[in-house]
Amino acid sequence: MSDTSRHPTYSVVIPTYNVRPWLRQTLESVLRQREDLEVIVVDDGSTDGTRDLIADYAARDPRIRVLDNDGSGGGSARNLGARSAAGEYLIFADGDDLIPDGAYAALVGSLERSGSDLAVGDYLKFRAVDTWRPTQAMGAFDRPAEGVTLADEPSLLFSRPCWNRAFRASFWRESAIEFPDVPRSNDIVPMVRALAGASSIDIVEDIVYVYRERPGSGSMTARAGASTSLVSYLTQEAECARIVADLGDEGASRVFSDLVWDRDGFVAVNRYLLAWAEPTGGDAEVRDALAQLLALVPAPSESVGLLRAAVLCLAASGDFAAAHALARVAGGHPEGRDASEESANLAETWLAALAWIDGASDARGADAPSAGARALTDVERALVLERFARQLAATTGGSPKNVASRGARATFFGDPMWGELVVAARRVLGPRAALFAAEAWQDPAAGATRAELRRAAAGRIHALAGGGILALDGTVAPEAGDVRVGLLDGEATIAADSLIVIEASSTAWRTAGDGVRSFTAAFAVGSLPMHRPLTPVLIEGDAVWNLDATLELPPYSRHDSFLYDVVDRILVVRKRRHWAIRGAITFAKRLRTR
Repeated sequence: MSDTSRHPTYSVVIPTYNVRPWLRQTLESVLRQREDLEVIVVDDGSTDGTRDLIADYAARDPRIRVLDNDGSGGGSARNLGARSAAGEYLIFADGDDLIPDGAYAALVGSLERSGSDLAVGDYLKFRAVDTWRPTQAMGAFDRPAEGVTLADEPSLLFSRPCWNRAFRASFWRESAIEFPDVPRSNDIVPMVRALAGASSIDIVEDIVYVYRERPGSGSMTARAGASTSLVSYLTQEAECARIVADLGDEGASRVFSDLVWDRDGFVAVNRYLLAWAEPTGGDAEVRDALAQLLALVPAPSESVGLLRAAVLCLAASGDFAAAHALARVAGGHPEGRDASEESANLAETWLAALAWIDGASDARGADAPSAGARALTDVERALVLERFARQLAATTGGSPKNVASRGARATFFGDPMWGELVVAARRVLGPRAALFAAEAWQDPAAGATRAELRRAAAGRIHALAGGGILALDGTVAPEAGDVRVGLLDGEATIAADSLIVIEASSTAWRTAGDGVRSFTAAFAVGSLPMHRPLTPVLIEGDAVWNLDATLELPPYSRHDSFLYDVVDRILVVRKRRHWAIRGAITFAKRLRTR
């Protein structure tokens, strides 16, 4: 299969499928590396003109060879290119990424000096808005090295793409390494096999690859939530687990355990769970594949939080409702931009999660033995409590468009399950579970009436300003009644076991042509308590409900009298001491420590 008429120093294999918009940049960056190379482009049945562009380059540059795969996938395309390679060294690249100048010289130069089987280099990822270095949290990339093994640098397992490394071609062929054709993660098994089988490895400090993260329906990122994709990853990861276990190296096993419980494995499962709204046909396959994987890796180390371990264990046991709720806390969307919040039944998912937390607090853990039988730490409990309290308040203050469907907020409008959730949360998490939720402190019998008032008002906060006063700008719908604006004092409410609301000192109303009413509610600084969380609410008669917050917070100023944050569309305001007083206190503390 090799082209014996040429003897290039190294061969670069590039599988392509519908990457014409980016391929020109990729090819140019590869061809600049060195004259003595061959570029084997294996097209996998592109339909966007990619094949024509490759042919045009090949006609002008004899270093390029074009092969056609049968369309069965990127794995077989890479295998075909590797079998056809004539170079002493083998390198892979993707058709939409970039190779920095001198990258291949750094990789191959290291191998020529050391005689190692493979060299691994550093890399960057980028998208339209930012660039980052994924290897920053991988100890193996902190320093260059030559002639090491996986046992010496087990954190190499954290980095398993095929494109940031060069292989001695003889090692590749003697090891019989091949890429599988699977929907997702077709490079992790061959890369783990290479790392485990190499007698020596070089680590090059140069940035040798720049990966382009592409959004869109065709990208792996967009498909990552699908059960087929996740099962493919989990199955490949299980094979990696077997390879690592066969090494019998404790350090490699521990790193791989962290990779599954705290890194790649958790991220992949968490993404699926965030998109989960109700049982689907793919859940059983995900459950079984995840359970198989977890049975192959050591239990999570102490550095892995119980919440992350619990997310995986709950999904592996088939309890996707509880896993969905905890996934938001353990590694979800802290800003509340999770689209699944609009469709998931938060009452059911949180009831399931609270049941698990209650069991963990009793140190039962029978349903999730790998997560250990310990209870939540104080930090973990605080994370759960904060997220739950926000979401409980958000579910009682949604807008009419969310109520129209059987969505997150619709679950709670007059639904008895809401009352069950509040009771369970107070029992398991304590009274602070209702810190931000005005509804939780009012007569459940009047819930339907409050629901109608909320729907009619559709109130929301759009902007705020602090200083000598706190000013909240917002709107209510034309159907809103005679409403007033206030701030729920959650801490005082808990202490009194009764709803405590601070009404605005003054409110200016304006009515638009379409009947929508906007308001500016002002609160005098002196009327507000210090350092207590205050949450905007609307009041009509005896009914009080939370206001939705969709706003961009003002820039932080140390002179402002308030601190603000918005999570899950719930705005929380905290009054703080005058900046001069804060400065004096800080100065006094410094004097005492001298």
